[in-house]
Amino acid sequence: MMIGGMTSGGDTAVLPARAAPVAPLAAAGDAGRQSVVIQSGGLALNDVVRQTSASVASRVMALSPIINEAARVADVDSALLMAVIDVESGGNPQAVSPKGATGLMQLMPDTGARHGASDLFDPRQNVAAGARYLKALMRQFGGLPLALAAYNAGEGAVQKYGGQIPPYAETLNYVPKVIARYRWYRDAASFPATASVQAVPNGVHDRFLLVGSGGVD
Repeated sequence: MMIGGMTSGGDTAVLPARAAPVAPLAAAGDAGRQSVVIQSGGLALNDVVRQTSASVASRVMALSPIINEAARVADVDSALLMAVIDVESGGNPQAVSPKGATGLMQLMPDTGARHGASDLFDPRQNVAAGARYLKALMRQFGGLPLALAAYNAGEGAVQKYGGQIPPYAETLNYVPKVIARYRWYRDAASFPATASVQAVPNGVHDRFLLVGSGGVD
């Protein structure tokens, strides 16, 4: 999420900061909780996807109980929440962006508080608040693409450009990326629970597969 300021310069305008690899998750209940600040790097987008897509998808899908609960309460598709979490934080509840967006769904503190979260590092609170915020944006803007644009760039940016996706490089990359992930997680829901996530070979960009015990249909 780039609310509070745009990325600048070269590749960083195309590659969102939260698309960079994240550090391993801290164990649940760690007393000395540490934040992970995610910064943009020099990797090309396809390299990042190739390196992280399988592990990120597995990590996000492991959060299904929390995500499903938040989706049910907010009346949004759990696959959509998974997609946002995938793109925003890579499934890392300790992630913090340089602008201060925090946790799984990378909420700014005031946004989280407005939607009921007092601790954005708490996965349950973060996802619940993020789900409510996303639902509110969908109501406000009447559709998913504009809601995602507002989630990334802020409501004011969408309004500034007359109800269109703002012409920011990060936002123009973010919206189709989340939608693509959304389709993937939605399709993944039809696979057996025993399915595993595997990366595809190099040269095939921005894709990863679920492979069940009986193979892919």
